Amino acid sequence: MSAFFWIRKKVHWSDCDAAGVVWFPRFFGWFEDAEEELYAALGRPRHALLTEIGFGMPRVQLETKFHSPTRAGQLVRIGLASSVENARRIRHRFEIRDDSSDTLIASGSVRVACIESGSFKPRDLPEEVVRLFDRLPPLIERQARGEVDLPWT
Repeated sequence: MSAFFWIRKKVHWSDCDAAGVVWFPRFFGWFEDAEEELYAALGRPRHALLTEIGFGMPRVQLETKFHSPTRAGQLVRIGLASSVENARRIRHRFEIRDDSSDTLIASGSVRVACIESGSFKPRDLPEEVVRLFDRLPPLIERQARGEVDLPWT
């Protein structure tokens, strides 16, 4: 658990398909939930950053592997390990694990670009965003020691 920032989620029936397992697009929403909670835990809600600074963060690459089925009623943890890849990109690695058994359910990564919100032209990440990600390793360490609760979604 130490390499990721974690959130918890209860799987609801509405998350499942006709076979009774989580419908695959739900995982992507859960990854987004983890990212949203990460920004909040770092002290700046993502939407506020985007609005105040005037930039966008489109997803430009997604890779996912599904390891184990997930069903309604399960409690899962969604983990996020993020890094500034270069001046214009962030990479998020994700894991979803069963909260009680630690079974790996899904893993993947997302590359996020940075653009000007009005023109959609590429731009460097705002310095404020880069500084936020400098706070991530200590946040993960505090969460692993139990000093920071795992948010629920």
